Amino acid sequence: MIYVRQPTDEEHHELKRMTRQEIGRVAQRAQMILLSAQGRSVPEITRLFETNRKTVRYWIRQFDDRGPAGLYDAPRSGRPRKLTAEVSLEMVEMAGQDPEKSGFLATVWTVAMLLLAVTERLGVQLSASSVRQALHEAGLVWHRPRLAMPQKTDPNKAAKQWAIVQAVIAAGPEAAVLYADESRIQLLPLVRAMWQQRGQQVRVSTPGSNVTRALFGAFNIHSGQWTYLVRPHMRKEDFILFLEHLLAVYATQPIILIVDNYSSHVADDVKSWLSQHPRLQLLYLPTYCSHLNPVENIWLRLKGRIAADRLYGSLQRLLDTVDSFFADMTPAQALVWTAA
Repeated sequence: MIYVRQPTDEEHHELKRMTRQEIGRVAQRAQMILLSAQGRSVPEITRLFETNRKTVRYWIRQFDDRGPAGLYDAPRSGRPRKLTAEVSLEMVEMAGQDPEKSGFLATVWTVAMLLLAVTERLGVQLSASSVRQALHEAGLVWHRPRLAMPQKTDPNKAAKQWAIVQAVIAAGPEAAVLYADESRIQLLPLVRAMWQQRGQQVRVSTPGSNVTRALFGAFNIHSGQWTYLVRPHMRKEDFILFLEHLLAVYATQPIILIVDNYSSHVADDVKSWLSQHPRLQLLYLPTYCSHLNPVENIWLRLKGRIAADRLYGSLQRLLDTVDSFFADMTPAQALVWTAA
């Protein structure tokens, strides 16, 4: 008759724990060993657990050889993994391509389409959850894209930039070198991110009917001096009035004014006016290069400070706030903001 060897105190304690805490068959095996250690025979244990003698003898030998650890199941290999690294890489590459290249009449991939494509191309059948898991592990998420301006480059960019440099050098140190630009302000508030109570979205009031004004601004890259003019519109007539305003501000100096290619800047009336006022030389930035104009940074600061999430009671109050903003903006501060 076969009986288990007598467990040590430590083994006995572990067997008792296994009967209480382990799940299913492992707990039963520990109970078999304890019963055998108490002198119960293999046939008795077989009847108690409704199993066969071969099984009871097997686990007695396992305990004799390896102790309580021998009562656990050995790791099983399971089914071969379908979502291999190669399959995952192929699927991620497909997700980054146009679905039309894979024969789908669609503009974006869905999980169902990827399942079909993987099956047809690789002969591997995956579940939807496996596809999502692979995409997430590759850093892909499902959310809306955003529109972007086309990536264009002015073929004459270098020549135009060099022309600006030459003009500045030729004008000498007494010339006022200015960058100018226009922007709109309006009663309708700009909606920007802000701190809010969770679940309680802040409501920003609207004016009912919107009113806009045009701001013309010029920044002196040497001194940091800021000059601006408020006009009803951004038309060529308004731009010419701004040019006359600059001649009055810089009453004796030659002026080099650098602007973008906005329609009012290149109008025939503007060119005619320039021919009659040679003290002001107008130069144009390369097209698609508005980021080269430092005045853009000043507009960004202005709107972020005074226009975000705030409704003004009247246009005059808005304009007064604009005046206060520019009054507080020192030349030194303007130079920092524009990174000049």
